[in-house]
Amino acid sequence: MADMRKIRSVFAVMAAVSLLAGCGEKKTSDNNNTTEAAAVTAVTTEAATEDTTSASSDTDYVELSRKLLDDILNDDFKPVMELFSENCKEQLTEGVLMEGWKNIKEEGGNFIAVKESKTETEQGMTVVTTVMDFEKNDFDFMLAYNDKGEIEGIMFTYHQEEEIAPQVTATFAETCIKVGEKELDGMLTMPKNAEKPPVVILIQGSGQHNMNEGSGELATFNELAHGLAERGIATIRYNKRFYQYSELAADGNYTIQEEVLEDAGEAVKLAKSYVDEGKVSGIFVMGHSLGGCVAPSIAKANSDVQGIISLAGTPRDLVDVVIDQLTAQRDAAEIGSQKDSLQEMLDDAAVMKEGNDKDATLLGWGYNYYNSLKELNIGETAKSLDIPMLFLQGDSDVQVYPDKDFPLWKEYLEGKDNCTFKLYEGLGHLFDDEDGHLNKQVMDDTAEFVKNSVK
Repeated sequence: MADMRKIRSVFAVMAAVSLLAGCGEKKTSDNNNTTEAAAVTAVTTEAATEDTTSASSDTDYVELSRKLLDDILNDDFKPVMELFSENCKEQLTEGVLMEGWKNIKEEGGNFIAVKESKTETEQGMTVVTTVMDFEKNDFDFMLAYNDKGEIEGIMFTYHQEEEIAPQVTATFAETCIKVGEKELDGMLTMPKNAEKPPVVILIQGSGQHNMNEGSGELATFNELAHGLAERGIATIRYNKRFYQYSELAADGNYTIQEEVLEDAGEAVKLAKSYVDEGKVSGIFVMGHSLGGCVAPSIAKANSDVQGIISLAGTPRDLVDVVIDQLTAQRDAAEIGSQKDSLQEMLDDAAVMKEGNDKDATLLGWGYNYYNSLKELNIGETAKSLDIPMLFLQGDSDVQVYPDKDFPLWKEYLEGKDNCTFKLYEGLGHLFDDEDGHLNKQVMDDTAEFVKNSVK
């Protein structure tokens, strides 16, 4: 289902910050390289220009979208821009498109082919999604057309497979599960070499992710679940609520409770039922990026959690992290129009930081979302916990900073003997090596921590 919240969100540059995302989904390939950020473009239009070349009522939108994509592949953006409304043209310049497309090609590697297309109707718009096959990462190219044939939105996102099948190997067996009243699709991965193993609940980063936090065998949580199972640890992973039900997030003004915490609580209840059945032993929560930020809050709200692991999380206010990321992108931008667009986002961030405008939005999220995160008081929450906590960080992370965010955990938790901190040389936000596989030492350290922390 098309994510209309993104299409109708405030304008975002193609080289958008990942917002503590567990994005950077990795394609199954021996040539895969680390991917640090998702690339998204979203625009909204309110009115069409009278001289815009509009599609007719009998237009084949799949054929049109593929033609426009062919033009973009040839670095020709004029045909797609001719279908933009005047308002859309004011927001999205050719320079920004060119710079964004440059980032897409850098993230994807060598282009291979245009694959399948699908058409859906969402809120009165026709949304065409075309899969683009690249060497390192596949992307979905989305165009949203109104009933006049005008382009209402354009977006590139990492491609994610809709269905994930359970696997059975010599070392682990997977079972499909449902989490909570929303019946979120999930997976229980049980090791075959351990009796009553501890179970780790995996929490994704920001953005709407499936249970694997990506697609293919190299997806972060897919590799993590299988790697931990090989080390005698069970895992529970599940779709984020607004990935499975994108219509529930139409206005972007939900809270972190609705996006993550409520469903995490349901996952803990499910894990507790496995404990009561004698299937597993202790319960742990492991969050990546934003998931690593809120892991302390999940533990505080659910007393059955015996320990937490934070992968590239931060106790800092999310708005401050966004400002740092946007500032870095603005300063690095080579095209004036892109600098201007990033500065506009920084202006939005300044308004959000002041916290006085409840109608404020920043990169598609509203006041309620940022405020709900701020109210978690993450650092103090972590400080209040007496359970074992493990904080992992890559020293080459360009999204959560090893010289700013990682030391802040240590400041909050100074003097507490229940905390362990590990910094990995050469690893980025996804903790994967040059071959695209999740670093084995990270999985070894996680498994050792969990086993040593089971009560």
